[in-house]
Amino acid sequence: MLGEALLVAAPSLLRFVLGDRGGPGPPGEGPRGKVGRFVTDPKAGAFCQIALDSGEKVLVSHDKGGFKGGHLTVTTLKWLGLASGETLFELDLDTPEGKAILGRLTAGAPDGSARATPLGALVEHVKDSGSAPDVRARCSAL
Repeated sequence: MLGEALLVAAPSLLRFVLGDRGGPGPPGEGPRGKVGRFVTDPKAGAFCQIALDSGEKVLVSHDKGGFKGGHLTVTTLKWLGLASGETLFELDLDTPEGKAILGRLTAGAPDGSARATPLGALVEHVKDSGSAPDVRARCSAL
């Protein structure tokens, strides 16, 4: 009986023990990007790096950080993640359109959670993208 339980739980147990490395999961699950840590700098804002299944890396950034207005941007990273590549998405949160999109992104997010912030909401929206063109398509659908 214990052996049967371990066989059923083995895939999720291994992911827990070894750490979910992103990439394709069990059959039936879609792509999953690996989300890096959220970094906040009082002068530069906040950002988070996501490694997509395609091997591409994108940087999601909020120039103000926190819950304030400002700009949300998604750019590709090139050359060891040090130089910005192409801008995939940009949103001015101080415009009526930006406020409406932010409202849709944060709908249902628990108050005070990272997902309730502009950065956290956008990271949540694009983290399951498989490639940079997929990120662009998801963002343009907002």
